[in-house]
Amino acid sequence: MSFSSKDTKLYREDETTGHKSLGAKEREKLVQNYLPSPPSRSPSRSRKKKRETSHFGVRKLLKSQLHALLYLLVHAIFSLYIRIRIAYHAVTLRVLSILKHHHNTPDYVRRDVSVYKRLPKHVSVILTLEDGGRAGDALEKLVNEASEVAAWCASAGIPRLSIYERTGILKRYMPQTHRALSHKLKSWFGKYQAPPITLITREAAPIYSVNRAAYTQDQVPLQVILVSEDDGREAMVDLTKVLVQMVQQEKILASDITLDVLDHELSQAVMPEPDLLISFEPYVDLQGYPPWPIRLTEIYCAPDNQGVGYQVFLQGLQKYTEATFKLGK
Repeated sequence: MSFSSKDTKLYREDETTGHKSLGAKEREKLVQNYLPSPPSRSPSRSRKKKRETSHFGVRKLLKSQLHALLYLLVHAIFSLYIRIRIAYHAVTLRVLSILKHHHNTPDYVRRDVSVYKRLPKHVSVILTLEDGGRAGDALEKLVNEASEVAAWCASAGIPRLSIYERTGILKRYMPQTHRALSHKLKSWFGKYQAPPITLITREAAPIYSVNRAAYTQDQVPLQVILVSEDDGREAMVDLTKVLVQMVQQEKILASDITLDVLDHELSQAVMPEPDLLISFEPYVDLQGYPPWPIRLTEIYCAPDNQGVGYQVFLQGLQKYTEATFKLGK
């Protein structure tokens, strides 16, 4: 609303005199006619707003409680499923350990594997040093596990076994490891019937059994290869350096370096590709296993398994027998 000419004239005359012609109340009265009326607040609308706010808070509370209930229900069902699965696998392994146990006798192992149509020529296993080797008996347990697996392979007629341990601690105790493997085979087969064993690693000279030439042809020699995490990285780095130097010295051409050449050299440096890889962990954990030698390897892991067991070894062989390999063209 615009001011009237009369009120405008009075206001300007008062402003010219320094606001002395009109008092404070007169100025308020002059302006009051042009101020907008204050908004009216009805009590019913205020109560309705409070009611809506309260209703929305209850809905939010009920919604959050429903979400919490569904969350607990899903966790309860999943926990029940996990416990039932763990109990089932534990009972299954226990029953298998009763029905099929090697009793430190090679004949029992041969009987168990005789039902399989084919057996791998090279088995690789992943063993774990417990507690990082801080415990006093961790290394001894690791060597015992390696000896047990070697005895299973020798009894089944598998000629090559590669043992992967991430830290490579077995490589630092090669003579002791070879002595433990030989002692285990002698306790299984007998002193003069035990097959010869050869322990190989990339960083040291092979260790052979004493008087290996005196063994008969019926005794299949066992070759054990020790592998660690460094073998994959260091082997590829060393091979790359050698190939680069040969190319620079014009001994070979860059076009001569093919995938077949790399595969052959890496196999000669560390180990050939295994047919079967067994992990004794409750889930698949390669622990830094060299990736290049397991392109076509059958990998087996027993769910919820704890520790190295003969039953898991047999299940791995069964999985390899049932596997279908499609190499392509």
